[in-house]
Amino acid sequence: MELSRRSIKIILKLLESESAITTRELAEIFNVSVRTIKYDLSDIREWLKTKNIKLYSQRNKGIWFDLSDVEKMTLKNELLVTQSFDVYPDQSTRVTRITMQLLMTNKFLTIYDLANSLSVSKNTVVTDLEKVDELVESFQVKLNRSSGYGLFIQGKEEDVRYLIEHLLQTNFTEYDIYNIMNQLVNPNDERISSINLGKDNLFQSTYTQVIEELSLLLNPTLLDQFNYTELLSISLRTTISVCRLRLHQPIYSLKLLNNQNQLIEKNDIPFLIMEKIFEKYDLPLLEEEYKYIASNYTKKGPIQDSLELTNRLIKDVTEEISIPFTKDHQLLTNLFAHLSLRLSKKYQFINEYNPFVEDIKKKYPELFNAVLVACRREIVNLGIRIDDSFVAYITLHFLVSLEQQEQEVIRVVYVCSTGLGVTNLIQQRIYEEVGNVEITGFASVLNADEVIKEKKPDLVISIFPIESATHPVIKVNAIPSKDDIQKIKNTVDHLLTNEDGVFENQLKQTRIKKELKNSEEFSQDLIVKGYTIYEGLLHIFNGVIKNDYSDAFLLHVFLMVHRITFDGQYDPVGNVDKDILINNKQLLLEVEQLFAENDLSVNDAELTALFQYIEL
Repeated sequence: MELSRRSIKIILKLLESESAITTRELAEIFNVSVRTIKYDLSDIREWLKTKNIKLYSQRNKGIWFDLSDVEKMTLKNELLVTQSFDVYPDQSTRVTRITMQLLMTNKFLTIYDLANSLSVSKNTVVTDLEKVDELVESFQVKLNRSSGYGLFIQGKEEDVRYLIEHLLQTNFTEYDIYNIMNQLVNPNDERISSINLGKDNLFQSTYTQVIEELSLLLNPTLLDQFNYTELLSISLRTTISVCRLRLHQPIYSLKLLNNQNQLIEKNDIPFLIMEKIFEKYDLPLLEEEYKYIASNYTKKGPIQDSLELTNRLIKDVTEEISIPFTKDHQLLTNLFAHLSLRLSKKYQFINEYNPFVEDIKKKYPELFNAVLVACRREIVNLGIRIDDSFVAYITLHFLVSLEQQEQEVIRVVYVCSTGLGVTNLIQQRIYEEVGNVEITGFASVLNADEVIKEKKPDLVISIFPIESATHPVIKVNAIPSKDDIQKIKNTVDHLLTNEDGVFENQLKQTRIKKELKNSEEFSQDLIVKGYTIYEGLLHIFNGVIKNDYSDAFLLHVFLMVHRITFDGQYDPVGNVDKDILINNKQLLLEVEQLFAENDLSVNDAELTALFQYIEL
């Protein structure tokens, strides 16, 4: 028997869960009735019987598997392959397949052709075509219907290719990615399964050829220049280019590529794979096709200042959702490093594969939309579409900042009566009504001074009119009223955001755990080392640090020394620009010598980021 797509997703959910899941929970996850889930579970049990796998269930506990990690992985991989090519695809899958079929042919396709290929009725295809219409229109492409002939898709070639890439990337499974990368790195491993990104279509056969050739070109030294998403984009775009050219659909002009020898000397991977595959299919090496394969990043104006761009993005998002991201200097540093590396790389793919997109859009829609709006407003000279993937990676930096801000709380001592029931009631009310607070202790009017001295709170809330020269105090009723709650909220917000208040220093101190003496000495040594490196770099980079970058440069160097010390350097995979390092060889040697003299081993990704601050 064959499983439905939802049944496959239910099994995958159960395999990923560390504990039993109830039918009601599954119904909520998949937005169907409990009865429907029970029908699905019946089909799942029948399917599992053929594989001698038992699905356990217990009333009031739920459903679960009792499998080893290896058994879970084996079953999961089989399902992930099946999921792409099940006999009874859901509407979303059918819409993708219909669209891909129309994009991978230069012939008219009839409703009968599509129904036959999907093994569904013509009425089903007619309904699906409404969704195809919606999908392609969002990419400025049109589904045309010609009476007596059939269906075909029409639009600008760059829009058509963008749509193809979107369809492929959004339908990748983790198994697909793992399998593709394994074939690139271990081409002779017989255990690797074949790659399936289509069903008997032009793209599938071409992509297999591209991966085989790309695996022969790559070597360990070249792999340092790429991350897996870049290799994925290069392989996909090479295949799309070949397929569309074979359908007589070039992108832009037919001008031949005239700097082939220079690209060969530079060991340029996009060109080398293009050369191999185009020769197989007897296609001309066109300049615009190379640009398409190598990057979708085409500057249309002056290069934007990455630091200025970072500041504007943070400011825009802060104003849009009223969260004080502008006060997070770590966010500024991390996002600046991300954008500097991202927008200066040789092979640039904004619309790359990103497994976080759907989760981020679903769980944090307000933040995602705020970042999207900010990016579209501020990134103006790149000649690119601001893709969901690009936005999602930037949103991740804001999520890290948001998480840190959410962890920042105001520590409160509450002075009231000492009855246990009353304190529990007050604590519950405060936690329900006010965010970002932690009641660290209750005190009576008799021991208030002692408790405040011991707990060192950020704020004192009291039903008695006490005074404190060192802590802000709010007088409230015995049972806090609505006005009292609002007063507490306002004070908490003020304490969290006020940089110049009387109690700023104490507020900071209460958030810093006291460390042992040796930790304090280590911190001092690290600060001194950071400043030593900073001064040394100022000497090496004398006169070449970009204007208005001095403050950011200082912060970056200190955080860089911290990352190196605590084994948190930037990942070298895909974040190394060999051209920058080679072209600044003398400066590079001096920088490496400086770090070596201070017992710090710095990698090429950190050096690449450092060189973003200088005029090259």
